[in-house]
Amino acid sequence: MYKGGCGRTVVEEFVGRTLAEYEDAPWPVRANLARQLIEMAQILTENSLNFALYLTDVNTHNFAVNEDQKIVLVDAENIIVVDRLQVRKEKPHGWSKPYTNDVIGCLDCLSFSPEDLCAHDLADHNYYAICAGILAPDAYYSSRYGFLHSIPPHIDLKTELSYLIKECAHPTSQFNRFLIVPKLVKALKFAEKVAL
Repeated sequence: MYKGGCGRTVVEEFVGRTLAEYEDAPWPVRANLARQLIEMAQILTENSLNFALYLTDVNTHNFAVNEDQKIVLVDAENIIVVDRLQVRKEKPHGWSKPYTNDVIGCLDCLSFSPEDLCAHDLADHNYYAICAGILAPDAYYSSRYGFLHSIPPHIDLKTELSYLIKECAHPTSQFNRFLIVPKLVKALKFAEKVAL
């Protein structure tokens, strides 16, 4: 659908139901969609193009699930683009140390510092946004107890999935999101297979 005029154009396409409509889907479906969200965050953060794309409006209505059960980002108007090659060239203070979002500003919303994101070669912002905003039990963009609510006990016992989700949302000093995310992806892949 085309809407616009006078220099402004909006193009719309229906790609599927929003992620919000899947919060009560069967466990294997939610595990698969959660894994896709985390993998999308990985690609947006670290890719061969050397551009980090940080999502600043992450909620279950900004993602859709297409007919192939693939996650699609449907609202991309609020993204911070960081040219990682430029950051490496300019070398601002602390640029080489990965930036960790310490939940500045508020506890029940997506908070971030554009200046900090743009001054670092790497940041864990997308992992924080997906885990704390959608997946975790206290997710602020979930109408339930997080998108991954009601983890089957046998899966949680084998994978420690509930622990990994909490660590991704609110890491302790023992771990950080860059270490947790690969473990979370592995656990979700296992959960999908076991639940089938």
